[in-house]
Amino acid sequence: VQVLASPAQQNTALSRLTTDLKGNLYLSWVTSHDTRSSLYYARLRDQVWSAAMPISQGDDWFVNWADFPFLAVGDSGMTAHWLQKSSEGTYNYDVKAAFYSQQTQTWGKGITIHKDGVSAEHGFVSMFAMKDGHTFISWLDGRNTAEKAPGETSGNPEIASGMTLRAGIFSRDGETIHDWELDGRTCDCCQTSAAMTASGPVVVYRDRSNDEIRDIYITRLIDNHWTSPVPVFSDEWKISGCPVNGPAVAARGHMTAVAWFSARDDYPKVSLAISDNDGESFGAPVSVAEGSTNGRTSIAVLASGNIAVSWLETDGPEAQLLVALYDRAGKQLAKVAVADTKASRRSGFPVIASRGDDVYVTWTDVSGSSQIKVARVRFLTQS
Repeated sequence: VQVLASPAQQNTALSRLTTDLKGNLYLSWVTSHDTRSSLYYARLRDQVWSAAMPISQGDDWFVNWADFPFLAVGDSGMTAHWLQKSSEGTYNYDVKAAFYSQQTQTWGKGITIHKDGVSAEHGFVSMFAMKDGHTFISWLDGRNTAEKAPGETSGNPEIASGMTLRAGIFSRDGETIHDWELDGRTCDCCQTSAAMTASGPVVVYRDRSNDEIRDIYITRLIDNHWTSPVPVFSDEWKISGCPVNGPAVAARGHMTAVAWFSARDDYPKVSLAISDNDGESFGAPVSVAEGSTNGRTSIAVLASGNIAVSWLETDGPEAQLLVALYDRAGKQLAKVAVADTKASRRSGFPVIASRGDDVYVTWTDVSGSSQIKVARVRFLTQS
């Protein structure tokens, strides 16, 4: 484990890592001063970060420990998103996205990616760059949760008040190319995650049944149609409130891997399931951590085809950030503690990304004023 000098200074949080199609690594984060929030990013070159570069800032952003802005980098531009309040309601906010042109080397104005025009909760975005300068974005959409005018109805009354999962494909200028509803009733505030498989995009998320079963589901875009959502695994976790603990998915070739948290019968657990057919079906899950964990998982597939999973192990208010390495069959090859942290919300959600066979980890150090940290993990065991 090598801790790298961070380009982010004090009062920073909500860091995310991403790679472009060439394998270059980017870090994004939010800096807060009084009521103003600013989104920055930096690029890693020869284990040294570039200067922090601004994307956008505002005094009307919705900044939340579990719902974070981040960056997607493609072959001809970049896309960034953040959350902006749409009205006085506490959870009334929109997903704003800005698109960077390599031609003009400037960021465009932030646009609202959903076109419902409803003041409600929109967030928990997952996003990746596609070919031809397009960007895939999925998000949780609360347009059906907003209060209706007397006599007004919408859709199936059983799900009319539910949070929905939506997705779209956007041009390099931010124009909507496709727009879909993927699921009419999901868990309200668990992160979504998306990846590109050999067959097309997949989205994983926490579903919500009428009986309050909140297991991890997957849907796949095949031949321009989304498949009916199915569980990655049926934990049968029944919980009356949102656990704010979404899944993570990564893919390479035909292999798709999903890591997630559950706590059926109040027993916390992190699991890993692996598919060799683009997420169409998964093998039996592997137990990553049990008993003393609060989840907050992240996942990456290395160039070797091995899979890295991160999570938090907890001991009361204290926590450790751990990363483990698995082969394609789900056998654990190695495990390492990256950093001590806190179990509180303030420590946020660590995230990992791979470049070659190296794993990069970012988290928020809350031992003083919050500051983003970054480390590189190089596993000596690669088989």
